[in-house]
Amino acid sequence: MSEHNHATGAESVEPGEPVEPAEEELTRMTEQRQQISRLLAENPNYFGNLPNLGFEPVFELIANTAFERLGCAALNPDAGVLEATVQIRRPFGYGGDLCSSGSTEWVRFYLSYDDGTTWEDVGLSSFNAHDIPDSVDCAKQHTKPLIYTVSYPLTEAHRRRCTSPVLPLVRAILSWQVQPPVSQPNWPPIWGNRLDRHVQLKPLRLIFKDLLELLEVEHKLPSYFQYTLPHPLPEPDPAPFSLVEQAKIARRGEVPAHRFAAPLLAEALGEQSVLQTLTADTISEFSQIDVDWSDVLKAFLDGQGDTSFEKLECLGLDYNREQLVATLQVKLPNGFSGPLCGPGSVEYVAFWADYDNTCKWSYVGTAKVTVHDINPIPKGGLHYWVSVPAEIARHARSCTDPKIGKIRAVLSWGTAPSTTNPFLLPRWGNAIETHIEIKPRRRVSDGAEIRVLGGINIDQIETATSGLTVSNAASPAQFAEWGSPADPWIATRQCPFGGVVTANAAAPASFSAQGRQYRLLWRPAGTSGSGTPVKDPYVTSNGTVSTTRHPDPVTGLTPYLSPAANQYNVLGSWQTRGAVVDGLYELRLEMTDAVGNPIGATPWYAIRIYNTAPVADITLTGGQPCNKANPGDTVVGTFVATDTYFGAYSLDTLPASLNPPAPSHNPLSTTSPAPSGTWELVTDGNWAQCGYVVQLFVYGRTVVDSVPWAHSSNYDDVGFCLGL
Repeated sequence: MSEHNHATGAESVEPGEPVEPAEEELTRMTEQRQQISRLLAENPNYFGNLPNLGFEPVFELIANTAFERLGCAALNPDAGVLEATVQIRRPFGYGGDLCSSGSTEWVRFYLSYDDGTTWEDVGLSSFNAHDIPDSVDCAKQHTKPLIYTVSYPLTEAHRRRCTSPVLPLVRAILSWQVQPPVSQPNWPPIWGNRLDRHVQLKPLRLIFKDLLELLEVEHKLPSYFQYTLPHPLPEPDPAPFSLVEQAKIARRGEVPAHRFAAPLLAEALGEQSVLQTLTADTISEFSQIDVDWSDVLKAFLDGQGDTSFEKLECLGLDYNREQLVATLQVKLPNGFSGPLCGPGSVEYVAFWADYDNTCKWSYVGTAKVTVHDINPIPKGGLHYWVSVPAEIARHARSCTDPKIGKIRAVLSWGTAPSTTNPFLLPRWGNAIETHIEIKPRRRVSDGAEIRVLGGINIDQIETATSGLTVSNAASPAQFAEWGSPADPWIATRQCPFGGVVTANAAAPASFSAQGRQYRLLWRPAGTSGSGTPVKDPYVTSNGTVSTTRHPDPVTGLTPYLSPAANQYNVLGSWQTRGAVVDGLYELRLEMTDAVGNPIGATPWYAIRIYNTAPVADITLTGGQPCNKANPGDTVVGTFVATDTYFGAYSLDTLPASLNPPAPSHNPLSTTSPAPSGTWELVTDGNWAQCGYVVQLFVYGRTVVDSVPWAHSSNYDDVGFCLGL
């Protein structure tokens, strides 16, 4: 007899506040979480979230948020990165303390460009959760829930010109310990939940041809101007604030004056020395737009922390990237200084931290995102995130001594919030506070070091033997920055590396101050030479600006950067594509003093390089001459999908506009090589009589360019004519 539990905070898509389970239920669920691997091995549908498997559920538990809960999902248009915010709500139930491997909180992201009718699988992120006791901070507040965020970048966004906003729906699926399957946007997690939020993509830049179309220029340009048409227009600096222009824009959307004039009002009320003549000039400007200064000033002062137009919703720590992340909602279609083709306005977020439980706030930094009038705006508004580097390294402790910090964020529209007073609320915006885990870490080494190779932590690579990622079912290899599995299809398979192999490691600020240098060296495995210097350019970032750097063209030496200038600790990038043949190689890092004298080196680390593309071949074996078929025919063929390090393959039918079904195929598994597969496509009399294409994509599991969204691939297709 199956048992049903409907009173434990189960939600499908939009979670409200979780229902607090009874103590007896909580104890039972904790025991089930401890045994989840065995329970699902005995019955894959033990909890009833997969009813189509044919197994009777034992204890029905779907989308339960008693232990973890997804609170926000958003996109930063400038970064092109999706984000989700997760609450860890209990002190237990996560597989062990900080000195153990804990458990995994998975988040899979989807995008829909037709408001949920169809979905594109973007990718999978994760972070580790642990049993951390609840405590009370210096302000007598409980430290649970702890708030984490995860991120995943967009790679094939459907961006358009600014004249046509692109506002896709993002879906995030949170699942504890059980990895959400690929391309199943309606999959229900056991523990976790689903969340849908609308976001805004960054528009493509206008090109000169767009300008001519907007100006309705009909005359053909002289030939010497033709080459400029496909080039982007230069982006001008933001125009100075104009009250007259802002009033024109705002009145079309019935935006009140104490909103659109906020920058001037905030300036007049600022903490700087009062300039009476400047205030008099400002009052005169308001008379030109028929607005009474005293009325608008009174309205501006009456209602600090107004969230009518925007609201800060979530705040947490990106556990993988070590950033403080705030998520905000834009709620209304107007009030943001004009549409996408204009300069818009700025949402500022100031971040504050109390990492050492002193009840004293330290200013961390201010981030911003540009927003616009978007009318109509989707139901529920638009969701954005911003971040600053967390700078938590010097506050970390060992895994035996869990440390909880507190962070605060202040949102302000139009004017930057205070950097000296964390409690000064702006007129438009709000503030929130949350607790975070300051994850334990070993000290930054004062010697030569590599911590990450090809995006993967070095302790998850067999650097003494095969040079492949480890095969560990309990802790499969993951990308350090994103928490994504190295093999996105079967996490336990071992992966080689290809393309650009990046090396990362944190370095103390003293290295930069002392002028220390380093270089990466490579050599074929099994040789005893000193190695060849890596001289390829690489990119670093201070969190805002990315910089391309070049090692010395002769020695390969490059100076250590200060941590503030190198947020992701990039040491260099080795370009293997077209430079070396497939095989086993070794990498090391050599450190020198300011004048190039060696003062230390890492061991040689083995890494398997494999840049060969998979084999993809598809043929048509049935039908009439010239690849013709009649409505109702079954079109058949063969295909080959193989690779030394095989990932997966897919078969699809085009044109997508006619929505034809994908071919059925044998073997059924798409994650095993198919050296001699067969496929068939059953047509019927309702199909449009035109040309169709069956396409085959084959993917290898090589980690390409040190990122989770790039894998080796190959493609082939075959076409046929139906009824023509």
